[in-house]
Amino acid sequence: MKQDRRNFIASSIILAAGGLGISADAQSRPDGSPDKTDASEDVKTLSVRGRVVCLTEELEKPYQVIPDCSNRWHVYSIKTADGKYYPFLPVDTAAAVWLDERFRQRDLLVTVRTFPGSNFIEVIKFQSWKDNKLYDLYYYCDVCMITAFKPGPCECCQDPVVFRETPAEDATHGVPPSGGT
Repeated sequence: MKQDRRNFIASSIILAAGGLGISADAQSRPDGSPDKTDASEDVKTLSVRGRVVCLTEELEKPYQVIPDCSNRWHVYSIKTADGKYYPFLPVDTAAAVWLDERFRQRDLLVTVRTFPGSNFIEVIKFQSWKDNKLYDLYYYCDVCMITAFKPGPCECCQDPVVFRETPAEDATHGVPPSGGT
């Protein structure tokens, strides 16, 4: 699990470093005043259903991509029933995909934010389908009674958090058990 944690952290740093290439022009207008356009208007929230796969490994056979995931990390994505891939941004809300194999073994319904010009997704909430019922996936500290996005010590008391899979309040969420995205 330590290697997965390092992979998650390294992926986060690489993507963050790529984002540092944004010029000052992208952040302000030529006169130096801040850009007042609201980019959040273009951000959309949606639910995506599928299974977690490594995009690099998925592209190996059809396109002869040579994966080197053991040295350069997995590019985890959710693959929908219709074959679309949505790579996860390596942020705290998605950390469980890298750190806990159980997230990579389930049929998931993931509530996400999408961004214009990118197919990367930011996780808002993980849920799984099990016996045609929807379950919320999260970690919980029994001592502090708080939830967490990833395994490890509680942010408050440092006791280990426990993986939880509890029935969702509204089990359909508008998505039929056999449905796609």
